[in-house]
Amino acid sequence: MKRILFYFAIGALFTGVSAQANDAGDLVFPADYASYKVRAEVMYENLQRDIRITSPTRIKESLDADVFALRVQTDIGRVARLDFDVGAMSAGSGSHKLMGGVGLRFLAFEHEAWRGGAFGQVRYAPDLNDRLDLGDGRERVKYDLVEADAGFLVNYRLRLADQFNVVPYAGPVVSIVRLSGDVRGEDGGRFRADEDQILGAVLGLGLEFQGMNGIRFETRYFDDWSVSVSASFVF
Repeated sequence: MKRILFYFAIGALFTGVSAQANDAGDLVFPADYASYKVRAEVMYENLQRDIRITSPTRIKESLDADVFALRVQTDIGRVARLDFDVGAMSAGSGSHKLMGGVGLRFLAFEHEAWRGGAFGQVRYAPDLNDRLDLGDGRERVKYDLVEADAGFLVNYRLRLADQFNVVPYAGPVVSIVRLSGDVRGEDGGRFRADEDQILGAVLGLGLEFQGMNGIRFETRYFDDWSVSVSASFVF
């Protein structure tokens, strides 16, 4: 069983570094490290989603955004945490804009090396710039992005050494995306879009070292593959 999970974890690693994502996170809680310490993650995400433009036309397009963020994890109990994300997001070839978010994660069950937990998170990025096909060619658009996710993850902690664990995880996720702004071309007008597919799946791999410091790779699939990479540290 452990050998099968080990091969699964290595496969997830190579899948993660070759794909692209919006991060669901891990199932590490304050009970896993000293109570007087704080855990944080530095993350890079590439978010790729199909969207449905609802104004000024009805057409399917793709959202491609990069995110650099710091996620600070604060405890609201030994088996629950509140996360605060702050960073920068860029869409298409546009410049990076300030992005912020908040998320809640809590432990649902734990049995030997197995662990399950639920999460919900929201993030907001204003004034993103992109060029999208609005039917008569590519137009410049400027919009605010709001994204809300919720899901359930299950992981398995595979101990390979005294201070080294491999932790594959997976689960379903629901994600809502809303874009609202303006078309910047000659005709102008309002711009609105939402997600093309709401239900997706998460597959990730965590490498945990001494003190719950670690590296994590994650892929998500909705209508396209996404990826995130993060480094966590406890201080």
